[in-house]
Formats: sequence, structure tokens, C-alpha cells
Amino acid sequence: MPRRFLQLSGSIGALFLYLLFFLQHANAQVRVSGMVADADARTGLPGVTIINKSTRSGTISNESGRFSIDAMPGDTLEFSILSYYRKSLTVPTTSMFINVYLTRQVIGLGQVTVVGKDYKHDSLATREEYGKYFNYHKPGAMDVLKTLPSNPITALTYLVPSKARKRKEHFQEQLVYWEKEKFIDNRYNPELVERMTKLSGDELDTFMLRYRPGYQFLQEATEYDLMLFIKESFKHYQQDKAHMPAKKEEQQ
Repeated sequence: MPRRFLQLSGSIGALFLYLLFFLQHANAQVRVSGMVADADARTGLPGVTIINKSTRSGTISNESGRFSIDAMPGDTLEFSILSYYRKSLTVPTTSMFINVYLTRQVIGLGQVTVVGKDYKHDSLATREEYGKYFNYHKPGAMDVLKTLPSNPITALTYLVPSKARKRKEHFQEQLVYWEKEKFIDNRYNPELVERMTKLSGDELDTFMLRYRPGYQFLQEATEYDLMLFIKESFKHYQQDKAHMPAKKEEQQ
């Protein structure tokens, strides 16, 4: 009994020192936030991966290109997205807000300009590069029980919601989310929708956003299913558009 008590006390003491070191380390961090944008269009880029090359932790820019990441002064942040050149930024000594502009990679073939877009190739490349995060496994009760006999310190850290683990889990969620969004964009693309509806410009954008299909549906849908979905959605869109003047008169 005394030996087990001493072992447990030693484990708790080591865990306390670990938490103290982690908190001291976290206090020295600074926050870098801002927007990642296309260098030419000056519009925000969603789905840009921001990696801290020192810690291998990271985040992804949101739908408008905004991002925020904690890092140590002197760390190197790398901004990357397929079809754009990578860009690196050294973390300053104080928190800062910055706009990061990425330049698109363009391949010229004679008089034809080609910008590569291959979803399967891009997805495989992303999974290969960030496999560590795609394959990350969140520690559970079984992990604690398996690890406790041989390494009680590691087992106890599984029970502590550390910032590093939360960042990994959040980054994994973002990677999976954006991969699904790119899969939807690949199948439900403007060229197909425009061909079937004859819509264009802002009206095409409005229609595509309003009737954007889900990831689960597109995983199982054939090309015929997708075209039928667009056709039926366009019928609803036309009906709603036809009733809009009447609705406005009723509101007045």
C-alpha cells in the first residue's frame, strides 16, 4: 500500500511539473492573426493551411480567408494551398495582425494558360503531406488503461485537455471539413450547373449557394442523380422567383 501511494504521489508530482512547464511555455506565446488572400484579386482564400514548422501544429483559414494561430517568437509559419506558391513568415516578439498574399501558380502552354485542378490528385497530395493530422487518434479510456501500467505519466496526460492536443484535434477537424468541401466543389461545379440551368453571374452564385448538396448525398449519388437534383432544384428556384413579386406586395 505505501509503495503504491508513493508511486501515485510521484506520478502526480511529475504531472504537476509537466503542467507547470506547459503553462510557462504557453505564457510566452504570441498570437498571429489576419487574412490570407490572392495576390492578384486581393480576395480571401479559404482552406489555406498554416503550419508552425517548429511545432508542426497548425490551423486552416476560414471561408473568408481569416486565420489565427498561437506560436513562439522566432517560429516559422508556412502558408500553403494547392495551385499557389508557398509563403513563410517569421513570428515576431509581440502579437500581430497581418495580411498574407499568395501568388497563384500558372503553367503556360504556348498561347494557352492552364491552371491545374484535379480533386483526386490534390486530395491524395494533401493527405500525404498532412497524414500525421488526418490519422491523429484522440486518446480515450482504453488508451489510458493500456498505458497506465507501463507509463503512468503518459496515461495521466491523456486525461489533461492540453492546448497542444486540442490544436491537433481542431486541425484534424478542419482538414477533414475542407476536404469534404473541395469534394462538393469538384462535383457540384459552376460549369455543370450553368450548363443545366443557363444561369450566370451573381444569379448562378445565388442558386448554387442556396441549393448546395451535402457531402453524404454526393458520395452516393451517380452523375444522373446529381443532374436530376440540379434539375429539380432549378424548378423550385423558378417557382420561388415567380412568387417573389406577390410576396413583396403582401408585405407592403
